[in-house]
Amino acid sequence: MPEISVVVPIYNVCSYLQKCVESVLAQSFDDFELLLIDDGSTGGSGELADTLAVDDARVKVFHKTNGGLSDARNFGVKHAAGKYVTFIDSDDWIEGSYLEYLYSLLVENDADISTCYFNKCIGDKRYPWQCPNDEVLVMDSKEALLSLLYQERINVSAHGKLYRVELTRSGIEYPVGKHYEDVDTTWRFIAEATKLAVGQQPLYNYVMRQGSIVHQVSDSIFDRSDLALDAYEGLVALGDADISIAAERYLVFHYLSVLRSIDLNSPDHLARAKKLSDTVKEHSLSVLSDSRTPRRDRVALYALRFGLHFYRFAWNAYCKLREDR
Repeated sequence: MPEISVVVPIYNVCSYLQKCVESVLAQSFDDFELLLIDDGSTGGSGELADTLAVDDARVKVFHKTNGGLSDARNFGVKHAAGKYVTFIDSDDWIEGSYLEYLYSLLVENDADISTCYFNKCIGDKRYPWQCPNDEVLVMDSKEALLSLLYQERINVSAHGKLYRVELTRSGIEYPVGKHYEDVDTTWRFIAEATKLAVGQQPLYNYVMRQGSIVHQVSDSIFDRSDLALDAYEGLVALGDADISIAAERYLVFHYLSVLRSIDLNSPDHLARAKKLSDTVKEHSLSVLSDSRTPRRDRVALYALRFGLHFYRFAWNAYCKLREDR
């Protein structure tokens, strides 16, 4: 039985897969199995996965009918033999100490989840998600939830985290058929955990590629707002006043993200955006009065008051300013 199961869903990523797999096989911590879940790929990705598995017994390849990223992750969890599970997207790659770092954090602190930071990779450039340091933060479930909901030290993405396998089999599954699946899943894992060890080293490399799902403008963008609403309702149902306040910020953050990504030339998108904007306005006073609300959210809320087109212009200007720094 390996200590760690590394689950990598695969779908049409032939040009990225080898670097991803090689980064896992080169880990300083070697007591792991690598589960490559071919989710009905075309174009050679499944065949490449078989080739990469030939020379290393730790690599296991599963070929399944296409069901989407959530379905592939759920499939991987069911077939994991390790005590701990981590998810890596097949177009990303990890630093050599990724597994060792997360494993040490989790075991040494008797935690249910350990985390690390990530780098955004755009071309040859890498940008850390947050300013990295060597401090390790040990949080209980509530502290970690608040950190996630305010996007402080814990990011919503499935990557960059190591889970006790029992936690991933507690009845929480990634929502099949939905994009942006992490929005209503990560918080549920954290709510079930007793303790989290939060590391602040950027050891996961998230590749920003234009062809990926999250960079396409389509109706699936509204999966994000749907899942954010589900998350909001679930968080409020926990009955904790602090978490309920933070859940408002979480809902507004994801709605704002959807509003800056819609097709402004689509009547359907504009009609749905109007409803999202109205909901954002209903929560804006509470979010603006919350001292933990990030400055970026505050600026976005004020910009939205001048309409969607101005909001989009302001967001693009903000992104350009960050690139120039």
